[in-house]
Amino acid sequence: MKQLVEHLEEQGTRVYSIFAIPSLASVPFSGILSMGLDIRTRTVGIMGISDLLAEQLSRSGTRLLVVDDIDNLDRESLAVIDVVQKRTEVPLIITASDVPFESKAPAVALGRWPEVTVAIPPLRYEQVNALILEMLGAPADVTVSARILAKSGGNLRLAVRIIETAKLSERLVLRDGRWALNGNTLMNEHLHATIEGMLHGLGSEEFKALTALSLHGPSPVERLVDTIGTDVLDRLEHRGLVSAVAGPEGELLASVFPPVVEDYLTGHVLKSRKILRSALSESFMTPSYEVADASEAEDPVRAALGALRSELAGSHAATVRHFHKRLEFFERVHYRAWETDPSLSNAVAFLRVYWGAPIDENRVCEVFSGTDTRRGDPGDRLFFTITKAMWLTNDGDAGAAYALLEDFASKEPEWEGDARAFAVLIESNVKGVPADVDEFFAKLTSRHPTSGLSAIAKGLIELYRFNPDAAVAAVDSAGGFDTLPRFEPFIRGMALFAAGKFDEALVYSLDRRQVALQTVDQFSLVTQSYVAALALLYRGLFDEAEYLMGWAFALGRPGFLLSSLYNAMLRLSSLRDEEVSSALGEQAGAGARDVGPLPGVGKGVYELVLRKPPTSEAFDVRASRLLDDQLAHGFVFEAVFGGLFSLCLLPGPRMKERVEALLHQRGIAQHDQLLAVAGAALEGDLRLVSRLLEAYVPDGDAYQIVMLLHGAARRFRLAEGSSSQATGLDRLAERFAARFKTEGQFIAFEPGLPNAILTDREREIALLAGIQTNQEIASQLGLSVRTVESHISNALRKTNAVTRKALFELVRNWVR
Repeated sequence: MKQLVEHLEEQGTRVYSIFAIPSLASVPFSGILSMGLDIRTRTVGIMGISDLLAEQLSRSGTRLLVVDDIDNLDRESLAVIDVVQKRTEVPLIITASDVPFESKAPAVALGRWPEVTVAIPPLRYEQVNALILEMLGAPADVTVSARILAKSGGNLRLAVRIIETAKLSERLVLRDGRWALNGNTLMNEHLHATIEGMLHGLGSEEFKALTALSLHGPSPVERLVDTIGTDVLDRLEHRGLVSAVAGPEGELLASVFPPVVEDYLTGHVLKSRKILRSALSESFMTPSYEVADASEAEDPVRAALGALRSELAGSHAATVRHFHKRLEFFERVHYRAWETDPSLSNAVAFLRVYWGAPIDENRVCEVFSGTDTRRGDPGDRLFFTITKAMWLTNDGDAGAAYALLEDFASKEPEWEGDARAFAVLIESNVKGVPADVDEFFAKLTSRHPTSGLSAIAKGLIELYRFNPDAAVAAVDSAGGFDTLPRFEPFIRGMALFAAGKFDEALVYSLDRRQVALQTVDQFSLVTQSYVAALALLYRGLFDEAEYLMGWAFALGRPGFLLSSLYNAMLRLSSLRDEEVSSALGEQAGAGARDVGPLPGVGKGVYELVLRKPPTSEAFDVRASRLLDDQLAHGFVFEAVFGGLFSLCLLPGPRMKERVEALLHQRGIAQHDQLLAVAGAALEGDLRLVSRLLEAYVPDGDAYQIVMLLHGAARRFRLAEGSSSQATGLDRLAERFAARFKTEGQFIAFEPGLPNAILTDREREIALLAGIQTNQEIASQLGLSVRTVESHISNALRKTNAVTRKALFELVRNWVR
């Protein structure tokens, strides 16, 4: 409407316009007063003001009336418009709501003269692209346009507001000339008022019903009629806040509309202390996923990521609660059974729950001390023994654990091989992989292949030693997994990741995580979340990885062996955000060693990132020493991936040589292209780097190469303050990322002092960027907004910070 008014005025038309707003709908004459007419005391009342306005409209020249949102115009102004239009017959242009059965427009807007009604249909994809280009001056990538179209429901005004607020809150960032999402959501605090305006006037029953529907997702209308009621549902539909579509089986499904309203309501509930328990039922407790399009169905990785991102954007609080309730039920039932009959079989049933669930220490100790182990199946006795051995090990008494297993082996010669295999596994976790482990397993003969215990022990140790094929072969050799049934998927998933099959590992682990959600299996949920998180982090998908790990954290600290994986995820999830690093590190505990058998289990890499060395040389030395320590313990898996991570974060010649030698010794050529780029980047040979990037054949390391190039640029800036090599490497990284569409985010990591990197003004503005807008900074410092934007852009480029917040954190830490 504003554009139309401007166009008419440019053509010489005198336009008298009113832009009505809901907050003034009850204020007499507020609409007419907004026109700026010279209303004196003699023109009191509807007829007096009508005379004045009619006189204005009767003058020579083309004149017309415009009323935007006539539904919100106060009654007195509406009467004036009605009287004046009848007298003058001046054309009237209005906009009105299209909400069915709810139009408040009086006769002035209905069929009094030849008229043209223009309905604004929902936006199409190409129109959203054009809208973004018009508003922001640059095109958007596919994801941005599709997300805005979906979240706005095609509503033009809402799409405009989403674009405006997304830019203001930096949910949209300009990358390589295109607007891209910074994170995974368009929701931001500036959009809240718009949505609250859409919800204005809802009654308590309507608001409660709409909130419950937002948590449930698309729900059968028949069920909603029974639970919400026809009247409430009709009122929501009349407000345009509910839409109905046919489901896959033909049933009518209703959902909150536009979708951005559902996002707002879901976030509101999750942040509050009320989960609307009365509105939830078990039928709605499982995650819902959007149907993947044809292209995603053909690509299992895209389909898996699409389902995960759909889950990430929705509500999982109810599902977590449901999971907890089911676990508590299982634990309570088995514990009561053991209290009634403290037999070995009842104890084993109880302890199997605790292999994944949070542990009640008093109950565990009670079961260990009060169970009659003299009678019962030897296989159950073995499970009881190894569970108690793990309990003692976690309590810091590995010696007692070895003695317990040795005593069992001597008393049960039929199960000796399984008991000794598990003892070797505990030794490997605590002290490192024994030098004679190959000889041990070569001599080991298990008389109970269906227990799977010796195969699991061998498979895990082969993973520690970075032999993924041998790990899979070990579990394949088992006749079954009666004793430890849930380790096999974990070993297979980790073997896929270790073998460089990152996409396959991701799909495999996410599939099994869904099964674990459905079967209330916290052990598998944690292990598969760990595998999936590693695969996601290797692609730089921090948001998705942190969501998975956060889901596992929400279930509470798991029992027994899983505590090490839980702590590993706590450290991994803290790598990107310094605000939570110290808190998560404390939760992981300070007692862990620097090295561990699997990636992230040791705290060495975490502390390498957290305690930023002052120079790139110091970082190279510390990272190399950590790699030596990992190899000395036989933890080759952690050494390889920890070394690759350190090399890409801040490359150094020592680490490059160590990682290259380690991979070549084991005949692994998968990362040869990455290592070649690392060598050229460390030399600052931009031409060679460019040639290597042009010849690059996708091998799963694309994100790592971008990270490496930015890290090499960081190294040159630390040494020289600013250099042509640093600028050139950053540009090559950006072009490479655009070519291979690497969507990952990067760690804001910048050792050293800021004096050699940022100017005084850039530092000053960076410290304000985390708490103020560009306009506020410009006003405070007496600069133009464009100058502030330029300084922030330069600081982001120099520090490789991904967001203003990350830049602010970096500079604040330097100042400290």
